[in-house]
This record gives sequence, C-alpha cells and structure tokens, in this order.
Amino acid sequence: MTQRRFLDTLLPLQPTMRMVAERLLGDKEDAADAVQETYTRLWEQRQKVAKHVAPEAYAMQTLKNLCVSMLRQRHPLEPVEQLPEVSDEDVRHETEVLEERAATFDRLMARLPEVQSKAIRMKYIQQMSHEEMQQALGMTSANVYTTLSRAVTNLKQMIHHGR
Repeated sequence: MTQRRFLDTLLPLQPTMRMVAERLLGDKEDAADAVQETYTRLWEQRQKVAKHVAPEAYAMQTLKNLCVSMLRQRHPLEPVEQLPEVSDEDVRHETEVLEERAATFDRLMARLPEVQSKAIRMKYIQQMSHEEMQQALGMTSANVYTTLSRAVTNLKQMIHHGR
C-alpha cells in the first residue's frame, strides 16, 4: 500500500475513529493516543491492510482492540488470592433474599390475569420471541405487545402499592 493510498483510504476515518475511541475510553487524551497508535500500527502493517477487502473495517477493528487493551491496563484483573473472602453466612443471606424475591414474584404473577401471566413468563423467563408468543397464545403481534404492556403495568402497580 502506497503512502498516497494509505492517506486517501484511512485518513478520512480519523474523526470517526476519534469519536469511537472517546466513547470506549471516556477520555479525549487517551482517545487521541489510541487513534495515533492505531495509525502507527496500520502503517506498519500496510501490506496486510492493503490485502483486506475492507481496509476501513480493519482499521476500526484495530482501534477497538487497542481501546480494549488500554481499558484492561487501567483495570487489571485481581488475582483470585486477593479477592475478599465470602462467608457461608453471606451466601445464605443472598440465597434467602433471592428466594424471598422469587416468592414475591410468584405471588404477584398469580394475581395477574392468566394470559398476562403467561405472556410475562414466555417473554422474560422462557425468553421467547414475539413470533413464538403469537403462535403459543394465538394472538396478533399487536395483542402480544398490548398484553405484555398491561402485564408490566399491573406488576408495577402491585409493587408500588405493596400488594
């Protein structure tokens, strides 16, 4: 890849690269460093870049990988030995809290109309698509959306009113 082709192909990406780097890193100076380092790497690998069908995409992926590396350097993983101890009592307490929340959820779900309860379970527990829900419930797409909306609204009201 010649210098002219490199500049014509990849230099126009600089504003986009800077914006992406700022979003990923959250710091303008680090973003500028990341973009500069990306261009340095791309220039060093220009023969490899020239063979790519989409050198622009290759450049953006190089930038993203570099940003991820920079983020990892900022927040290195702690060795397992340095993690705080979790006692059996903490685990039991968390388990009790989760069981209590599940029981409350089950009580609230039992108070919903049957079709709303089924819709909530299909969507959020079984993670069915709207198309699958349409078939299972025998409803149109609009009816599925309406049923889910009403179910969520009813649950929110029950939680808000402490029922």
